[in-house]
Amino acid sequence: MNTKRIVTGVLLAGLLIAASGCNETHAQKKKAMVDQWEKSTAHAQLPAVENMIEQGQIKKAKQALIKCIQTNPKEPQAFVLIGRIHAMEGRNDQARAAFEKAVKLDSQSDPAWHFLGALAVLEKDYDQATECYQKAIDLMPANVDYIIGLSDVYMEIDQLDKAQQIIDKGLSLQPQNMELMLSKARLYQQTGQMDEAIRIYEQARIMHGDIPQILEPAGYAHIAQGHWKQAAEKFDLLIKQYPEDDPCYNPTMRSLARCLYHSEQYASALFWYDKLSVVYRDDADICLDMAQAALGLSDAKRAAYCANRAIKAKPSWPQAYAVLGSAHYMQGFYEQSLKAFYKITTDDELAGFAWFMSGRCYQQLGRNRQANIAFERAEKLDPENPLIASFLKKTVHPL
Repeated sequence: MNTKRIVTGVLLAGLLIAASGCNETHAQKKKAMVDQWEKSTAHAQLPAVENMIEQGQIKKAKQALIKCIQTNPKEPQAFVLIGRIHAMEGRNDQARAAFEKAVKLDSQSDPAWHFLGALAVLEKDYDQATECYQKAIDLMPANVDYIIGLSDVYMEIDQLDKAQQIIDKGLSLQPQNMELMLSKARLYQQTGQMDEAIRIYEQARIMHGDIPQILEPAGYAHIAQGHWKQAAEKFDLLIKQYPEDDPCYNPTMRSLARCLYHSEQYASALFWYDKLSVVYRDDADICLDMAQAALGLSDAKRAAYCANRAIKAKPSWPQAYAVLGSAHYMQGFYEQSLKAFYKITTDDELAGFAWFMSGRCYQQLGRNRQANIAFERAEKLDPENPLIASFLKKTVHPL
């Protein structure tokens, strides 16, 4: 009987042990399933988290990413996204560590290589930048951001042939891509090939329309070539696309006014300068530009008023005194004109002009001896000036 009890006890103990083993295995499997589900759920949430970042919901995105990384510390995309947030918040060291962790977990993570390249550019480590950008391109050859990132580095370090090769290869894959076309135009501008840059901008306009990304650089390319009328046309199209409270509105207005002035469209220039003077009340440059435009319209009174405003904002400004003197001359106020020109008779750039105009004032006042002295000084200071030379030949020597 005792033997039977012992055997029965052993069997029961074995069954209990076996049951315990089964329960432990089941629990482990259940935990593994839960872990896997949580990891899958965390991974599935990453596109939504990325969207949060794009919409500026940084705090919410950061919380979700911290939870994701705690759940699955081997998810490379989570480290890419948290690295982006670190970079946006100016914590570049943490950003770099996150991107490096991403490529350590997955060497095929092209976004991580791209962002590492961008950080290297900020630190002016261009060798590192080109290496990282190239790895990103090797993984994703058609990605425009990667192509432009690498080409911009080559342009920065003046390896323009390599920059062109990168851009041309990208254009061979996407010949109508606007960003690549604009990058090619910038490259032409950097190499001084302004006509080629303008040609690319015009092609981009045909393909993509009159949009700000094209019109603005095209306008400045025309300015570089002295094509003021064409530049004014671009800025006129551009300003119509901005509401007045847009940060780009006032700079565009300023460029438009300048181009209109230099293309001798003085009335239109004054219209925009009037608007600018309301925004920038004490801006000496705008006051002087208004004065010069008024001179172009022979509105001497307005020119003098604006020139005085420029002098008030920027005392002893030679250019402003030159315009003021010219305005007084047009008004027939020769004594006042002389006083203005006297202020700049020692200026390196404008002394010749000042003496020349002083001579004309003396002539109008009938003081011919002083006029002759002033003209001779003008000729000595600026002998190559064709206006002065021509005037002296006809006027001074017969005196």
